[in-house]
Order: sequence, then C-alpha cells, then structure tokens
Amino acid sequence: MISSDHPKRLIALVSFSGILAMLSFAIWPVFLIKLGPEWKLNNTDIGWVSGAYFLGYLVATPVLVGLTDRVDARLIFLGGCAFSFIGCLFFALTAVDFWSAALALTLVGAGLAGTYMPGLQILNARLDNAVRVRAVPWYTACFGIGTGGSFALMGIFLAYADYRLAALICCGGVFLAGMFVLCLVPPIIIKPLSKTQKKRHPLDLRPAFYKPEALGYIFAYAAHTYELFAYRTWSFALLLFLVGRADENFGIGGVTVIVSLITVTGLLASLLGAKICLTLGRHRVIALIGAATVLVSFLAALSLDGPIWMAIAGLWIYNVFIMLDSGALTTGTVEAGDEHDRGALLAVHSMIGFGGGALGGPVIGYVLDWKGGAATIDTWFYAILAMGVGSAIVFFVQRYFWRNKS
Repeated sequence: MISSDHPKRLIALVSFSGILAMLSFAIWPVFLIKLGPEWKLNNTDIGWVSGAYFLGYLVATPVLVGLTDRVDARLIFLGGCAFSFIGCLFFALTAVDFWSAALALTLVGAGLAGTYMPGLQILNARLDNAVRVRAVPWYTACFGIGTGGSFALMGIFLAYADYRLAALICCGGVFLAGMFVLCLVPPIIIKPLSKTQKKRHPLDLRPAFYKPEALGYIFAYAAHTYELFAYRTWSFALLLFLVGRADENFGIGGVTVIVSLITVTGLLASLLGAKICLTLGRHRVIALIGAATVLVSFLAALSLDGPIWMAIAGLWIYNVFIMLDSGALTTGTVEAGDEHDRGALLAVHSMIGFGGGALGGPVIGYVLDWKGGAATIDTWFYAILAMGVGSAIVFFVQRYFWRNKS
C-alpha cells in the first residue's frame, strides 16, 4: 500500500492507473476510417458514435462522481473499471453497426466517468491543500498521456490487426488499472459532516450552482472540451487525408506517431498554462489563452492548403493552444470547492464539461457532410473553424469573471 506519507508515489500510481484505464479512448477516432465506410456510416453518424462515448460519461458522472463526497473514491474507481471492461468486451464481441458500437462506447464512457474525476478525488482525499493544488495539473495532464498512448496503440492495431483484438487489449488495461488501485491504494473513511453542516444527498449537485466562480470554470471547461474532443475525434482522419493528398509515404504508422506526439505534447502545454495561472491570475490567463487559440485555429485552417509540413505544424501548434487552459480550468473548480462538496463540484464540472465533448464529434461530422464530405481542403477548413468556436466561448466566459474581479 502507498500511503499519503509518500504523495509523489501516490500521485504517480493513481495517474498511471488512470492512463491504463484510458487505453480505449482512441479506438473509435482511429478505427472510424475503416469501420465508417465498412458499416456505411456518413460523417454525422461517425460523429454521433464518438458522441456516445461522452454521453455515457455525462449520464454516469452525477452518480459516480457525486458519490465521492460520501464514499471512498477508490471504490468508485473500481466500479468505473468494471464499466469500461464490460464496454470494451461488448465492442470486441458485438459491435457490427452504428447502434451496437454506440451502446458499447456509451458503457466505456461511463467507465471513464468512474475513473477520471474519481481518480482525482482519490488524491484530493489523501493529500493536504498545498500538495493538492500542485497535484491537480499533473493528474489532469496525464489525460494527454493516456489519450496519446491510446492513439499510438490503436494505430498499431489498425495497421496490423483489427478493432476486436484492440478492444480485448483495452479490457486487459482497465483490469490492471483496477488491480493497482485495489491492491496499492489504502482505503480511507470519509469524514462525517460536522453538526453545523447540512447533510446532503450524494446526487444533490446544487452546491456547484451556488458558487458563481466555480460555474465560470465549469462552463468554460465545457467549451474547451467541445473543442478538444472535436479535434481528438477527427485529427487522425484529417491527417490521413492530408498525407494522402500530398502523396507522402507516411502510411498509417507515420500518422499514428504524429498524432500520438501531438497529443502527448499537449500535457506540457497544460502544465505550463496551470503554472502561468498561479503567477498572473487564473481568469485573465485563461481568457487570453482562449483569444489566442481562436486566432491559432484560423491560422491552422489556412495552413491545410500549404505544404504537408506546414499543415502538420499548424495542427500541432493548435493542439498546444487548446491544451494550455485544460489543467487550469479543472484546478479552478477544485479550488472553488470545499472538502464536503468538492465531489459535487467535480461532478457538475465533468457532466457539463463532457456534455460539450459529446457535441464536438457530431458537430464537426455535420459540418463535413454539410460542406460536401471529408475529401476537400475547403471542407476541413470550415471544420477547423467550427472547432475554434469553443475557445471563443472560453474567452467571453473568463473575460466576464476577469473584469468583475478587477
């Protein structure tokens, strides 16, 4: 067992377990280029299958994350692993069309709801305030490692195997994640409420709506997540299109490496953004990042029609800017909460945030269909602009709170 007396070990263990639990994240963004045509899906359908993953997350979050104020988050994490395991198994054994894939990915998304924020709550309950503030950006940055590792692994299976074997490997990853937490994270007893604190039902999420500053971070996070997961859903397909159009000999393996590196470097951006917020003010920094990201999204869209190296560089820089405010937004919500209601705040943070994520894939799929399909630069130009709308919303929300605080 790793106790709170060794916070770095505990943070590393929980973060690594979260990464293992996320191996399935990219199974659809990668395999959609093969399964979409095979199952005769249009781009909007493909986007909604991606959205099902985040809808599962959204529906399960109020229950699983809200309970962490009353139940040891370690137990919730184990339940989330069980959901993910079942969803990946269903995807491996039963996914043959739109509905079966959407159902399986809904279960996997519910599993993420039980591992991502509850993993953060495992740390919140076992670390003191000073360590907690420093730990949150590191933990949320590991989301980038998990998604990048998932893209790399799924790309290998796309090139050399199939989606069924990939899903079974994901079952093994989430099983190991559960075993690590079960065997190495010590259980704790949640402190009872004091006599002055009103007992709250674990599904009562109203405390989040009584804290305007927390809501500012939450709504900005929803816009950020819309943009991030729209990018994550479609970036693999976009890069394959660009490489094929340029007649470059990258192949699936080369594109997989590029997407994985783009995704993993986002964690460095997340850590950098969180650190800048500590010195220059959270609302101001996030607002400025939002404005800058809108500009970068436009430049990235323009770069698509240039040389392949310019297009890849543009998309890479765009991802860095998207990720700059990721850890800072979640840290803001954590800081706005108290020990007895932090689970409720994180539940609303995740629920509304990933609600935005659920819209990202379908909106871009609709834009692609509306503009004539995913086979022209002009279509992808408008798709990138549609992604950048998320950062525009982040700017306006955080600018409001920045001006009010000033």
